[in-house]
Amino acid sequence: MTVAGIEMEPGIWQRRMLMAGSALALSVYYITYATGFDETEAGSSNVLTQLGRLMAVVLMVLALRPIRLRIDSALALTSLLSLALWSLLVAWATTGHTNDTFFINTILQLPVLLALNGTRLHVDYARWLRFIVWLVALQAIIDAIIVMRGSALWISEAFVGGVGNPSSFGLICVLACAFCLLHPQAGRGRRPVAGWLAIAAIMTKSLFAFFGLAIIAAIWASRSWRRLVTSLILACAASMTLYYCAVGLVDKDDPAFLEHKVLAAGALLGFGSYDVESSGSVSARLEIHQLTYNALRDEPWRLLVGHLQGQVYWPLDSQMLAYLGSFGIAMLLGFLSIHLLWTHRAWTNARNDGGFSFVALLLFSLIFLTNRILDYFPVASMYFLCVMSARRAHYQADELAFDPAISRSSAG
Repeated sequence: MTVAGIEMEPGIWQRRMLMAGSALALSVYYITYATGFDETEAGSSNVLTQLGRLMAVVLMVLALRPIRLRIDSALALTSLLSLALWSLLVAWATTGHTNDTFFINTILQLPVLLALNGTRLHVDYARWLRFIVWLVALQAIIDAIIVMRGSALWISEAFVGGVGNPSSFGLICVLACAFCLLHPQAGRGRRPVAGWLAIAAIMTKSLFAFFGLAIIAAIWASRSWRRLVTSLILACAASMTLYYCAVGLVDKDDPAFLEHKVLAAGALLGFGSYDVESSGSVSARLEIHQLTYNALRDEPWRLLVGHLQGQVYWPLDSQMLAYLGSFGIAMLLGFLSIHLLWTHRAWTNARNDGGFSFVALLLFSLIFLTNRILDYFPVASMYFLCVMSARRAHYQADELAFDPAISRSSAG
C-alpha cells in the first residue's frame, strides 16, 4: 500500500473485498428463490437475507479502512437519520408495536456513507461503477432467462435482479445506463451495454425507469446533433420493439401493464385523456398525498413531531411523505437541504465525470417524490456512492481498471 499525497492506494485484498461486498449487496435477494417469496412483502427479509445485508455492509466498510471521521454534511445526515431512528424507537416503545421496519435498511447502510466519506484510500469510483454496471447487466440476462422459463418472482414478470424489487432494480439499471452514456471512463462496449440496460429497465415495468431513461436519452442526445438524429431513429425502432416485448409479449393476456402506467401518468400531467384510475400505481400515489394532507389537517401538531395517526412509521410510497409523516417537517427539511447541497456540488464538479453524478442525484430527487426508495436495500448505498463519486472522485485511466481494454477507452 503506497501513499499518494494524503491518500493511500488500496491493496489487492481491499479491492476484492470492496467488490465482493458490492456484489453481495446487489445479489442478496437471490436467496428468496430458494426460501420463498411474496411480492407483497418485497423488501422484507428472512434471517439469511438479513445476514447477507449485514455482511455486505461489513465487507465494504472493512475494505475502505483506514477511516477517519469527518465533520461535514455526511456526518450531519448520519446524525439526522440517527435522531429519526431514536424517534422511531421511542414511538415503538410507546405503542408496543411497529407497523413497518424498512427504515432500518437505510440505517444499516449509514456506515457505508461514513466509510466512503472518511476513507484515507484513493477510491477509483469509475472502476467501482464499471464493476456494478457489468454485474447489473449480467443480472438482467439472468432475469431474461428466468422469465422465459416461467420462474419469475413477480406476477407481472418484472425484472428484479438480485435486489428483489422492480422499482429498486429499475432505478439501478437507469443509473448504470447513465454511467455508460455520460461518464468519460465508462469503457469499451458502453453503448451496447447501455442499450441492454435500457431494455432491462423497461422490463422492470417501473414507470419511473421509463421516464428516467427518457431524461438520460435527452441529455445524452443534446450533446451532439449526430446523437440527436441517431436517438430519434433508435427511439422509433425501440418504441415498437419495447411495446411488443414489454407491453404485449410479456404481459400476455393481461391489460398492458406498463402501457396503463404511462398513459395514466400522461393524462395526470395533462397530455391527453385517459382513466387515471386504470393504473393502481398512479392512482395510489394520488391517494397518499390526500391521505397525508387529511392526517395533518386532523392533527396539525404532528407536523412538528411526525408519527401521523399514531403510527410508528408513515410507510407511503414517497420518500418525502414517509419522512414528513414519520419524523416531522424539521427532519424532512434537513434531509432535503443536505441532498440539495450534494446535488449542487455534483453540478459544480460535473466536468470530472461528464455530469454523471449530477444526473444521478437529479434522478434521486425525482424518485423521492414517488417512492420511498431509500428504504429498500441496497439503494441507499448506491445513493451514497453517487454522492461521493462527485465529492471525492480522482479518476485514473488504466492502472486500477479490471480490464485494460475497458479503461483505455473513454469515448467508447
